[in-house]
Amino acid sequence: MTDNLITVLPQIASIFGLAFFYFWPAIPAGLALGLPPLVVVLTTSLSYACGVALVTLLGERVRTWAVRRLGRAAALNPESLVGRIWGRFGVIGLGLAAPMTIGSQAGAALGIALGAPSRRLFVWMGVGALAWSTLLTVLVLLGVVGAQTVMR
Repeated sequence: MTDNLITVLPQIASIFGLAFFYFWPAIPAGLALGLPPLVVVLTTSLSYACGVALVTLLGERVRTWAVRRLGRAAALNPESLVGRIWGRFGVIGLGLAAPMTIGSQAGAALGIALGAPSRRLFVWMGVGALAWSTLLTVLVLLGVVGAQTVMR
């Protein structure tokens, strides 16, 4: 068991690093590296959650920076995709949409800038990451199986 973990640790670390900055491509990359689907889902979700935790733990300092950098008008632009999601669904919508739109760090910073409670933001962004990583892993696996079937 330990030998098996040691042999896949570089692949897991690579997927963790990729998912920390760029979530959705990490899933097909993890599967392409031969990692089991469950390991891919858990690694990408954990990596995403670490990015969110990093920002939410910094809390008020991030809020101050984001408001200064983005300005309140930019952060609350109701015409943007994220602005429409925030206006209609709040923290839950941002948490579920961020993995496929703006990512963990930017999503958490935006949520904090908009006044979302850190704990609630972390939970919903974690739920979003787990849901999207599961869905994307299943879709990639179905695509691979479909391609293999067509090629035969």
